[in-house]
Amino acid sequence: MPSPRDTYLTAVVECLQQIRTSNGFLTDIGANVTREPAPKVADDAEFVTVVWGRQDRPADPGLARTSRLTTLQIMAKVPAALDDAQERIDQVLSDIERALDGQLTRFPTGYQFPQYQSAEPLNGAAADGWAGVVVTATGHIPKR
Repeated sequence: MPSPRDTYLTAVVECLQQIRTSNGFLTDIGANVTREPAPKVADDAEFVTVVWGRQDRPADPGLARTSRLTTLQIMAKVPAALDDAQERIDQVLSDIERALDGQLTRFPTGYQFPQYQSAEPLNGAAADGWAGVVVTATGHIPKR
């Protein structure tokens, strides 16, 4: 039986896998979705990875016995030049937000839909030929 973290990340991965230009998105990062914290992909390949970063006690005392507040990070990398890195970051962030939008039904009963917390560009990457972004979200998931 998969752990609650595994179930949660799998639901997020399923949302992100739909990111393809053939589905009307701006990038094709959905073709390379992983849950590995340090994915091994070709240097110029677009990819997105989903990992959980931490678990905390829920702020709501009513959930403390049944749930954990889980922080997840979605990290994406796309090829970019020095003159279009900001545009590429905006595209990939827009794709991630759109892929998650309206996907509540992918999350099992007892799993809170990820709540957006922040997004940050991965600095210094454009000089290496790519741009990236890290999206942080949180949600309550069952303890077991």
